[in-house]
Amino acid sequence: MKSQKLFSLMMILAIIPLTIFGQQSDQIGIHISHVEAQTLDFPNRYYNVTVEWENAWRNEKNHDAAWVFLKSIDVSGYTHIPILPGSEQMLWKADEEMPDATINVADDGRGMFIYASDNYRGELKYRVQVKIDTSAVNIRDLTRDTEAYGIEMVYIPEGGFTLGDPDTTALNYYGFYQSGPDGSYHGLYEIESEDETIPVGTDEGDLYYRSNSAQYRGDQQGPIPASFPKGVDPFYIMKYEVSQGDYVAFLNTLTAQNASIRYPAGAKDYRALGGTIRVADGEFVADRPDQRMMYWHWDDMMAYADWAALRPFTELEYTKAARGPLDPVPGEYAWNTGSLDQMARRIDSRDQVMKMNRDLSLSDLSDESRDIFGASYYWVFDLNGSVWEKVITVGDTVGRSFVGNHGDGNISYYGFADVDGWPSGYRDSEGGYGYRGGGFYGYNAISITNPYPPIAFRPYAAWSGGPRNSAYGFRGARTAD
Repeated sequence: MKSQKLFSLMMILAIIPLTIFGQQSDQIGIHISHVEAQTLDFPNRYYNVTVEWENAWRNEKNHDAAWVFLKSIDVSGYTHIPILPGSEQMLWKADEEMPDATINVADDGRGMFIYASDNYRGELKYRVQVKIDTSAVNIRDLTRDTEAYGIEMVYIPEGGFTLGDPDTTALNYYGFYQSGPDGSYHGLYEIESEDETIPVGTDEGDLYYRSNSAQYRGDQQGPIPASFPKGVDPFYIMKYEVSQGDYVAFLNTLTAQNASIRYPAGAKDYRALGGTIRVADGEFVADRPDQRMMYWHWDDMMAYADWAALRPFTELEYTKAARGPLDPVPGEYAWNTGSLDQMARRIDSRDQVMKMNRDLSLSDLSDESRDIFGASYYWVFDLNGSVWEKVITVGDTVGRSFVGNHGDGNISYYGFADVDGWPSGYRDSEGGYGYRGGGFYGYNAISITNPYPPIAFRPYAAWSGGPRNSAYGFRGARTAD
């Protein structure tokens, strides 16, 4: 019946331009509103979306961006709306002082990156228009209830980088190094090409690392194939870890069956340790939507990444996002110093939220103050100190076979990611992923590996275990077209 009504409405559209206002999605740091469907030249269909976010930037080094995608929602779930590449245009900007928007629809049409076209620092607000790729979706599947979603991303530009740490203490925590004769330490390891096959072993010049447990540190095997995402080619990574507000937006598009699988609040101490997602009036809500997502396991994370048309990132990309092209310094944290003295963005143990303990705002971030904000060389936040970053490992065959396929915006009938080559967390023994960056378990659990291990430390880089926990998190990535 719904299909018949929609078909009749489409016939009217051939004569009268239609404007349909969808719902608006409000997530941490980014606001999307006035989602508007238009049929101007039947049967083509367009969507207009207003996107705004604070603390945006573009400089000589890199830029941030909004990753925006569309979904049509009804009681049976959602349909991811594909966008026609090349159809994008800026309709207006909120202030003439703002640069125009650069809008890049992904080659697969699953979303678009929006960012400043020239150097800028401050708030951005644009209204953009895109055309639906009707060859990739049945327009009858698009209901009147359309939502647009936005995620703040950071562009990591092309370029080589260095693995390891000049302080050989990192070797005892399974950090990478260049092998000398018989696997001896022979300095740091440079990655200079995305397409290179990286030998792993004890031959001179190989990449190597110590391991007393293949399950936790890695099997010391290789090679790492040329197809494995290394971080030399440009990619985007989420500016922050997935927030509880981000995850609520995901849950509210799912069927009841899928949402029941992906709802994370079953642990007894979920709320005591900072989880705030609950059900109110038939919808999921987060009392602290801006706080980092917690108590989710790998399959939840992969379902979210698939839904958002992103992908997991690798432990090599983790190092690139943190260090950039800089020469490593001893005991280096993600903000590129070996000191915690200036660090002001920390977790408040009383309510488990990230707070600044100085009178500063994110607009005060600069290259000179990155160690205060815990921001990386490229201004990616919290790669140390918040929650463990779950990443694709080089330490087992499943991880090394990862080629960086993106999610298509749609998850399986049973609520799982269904992307070729992504590891599954259904059984811990399957492998493929691990942990980098440290996580906060409480102030009674402070150690050299928690919550601020130097970025070269890899104590759990190949461990694909871990139940739902307040110290485990995730952020998605996407290869730049």
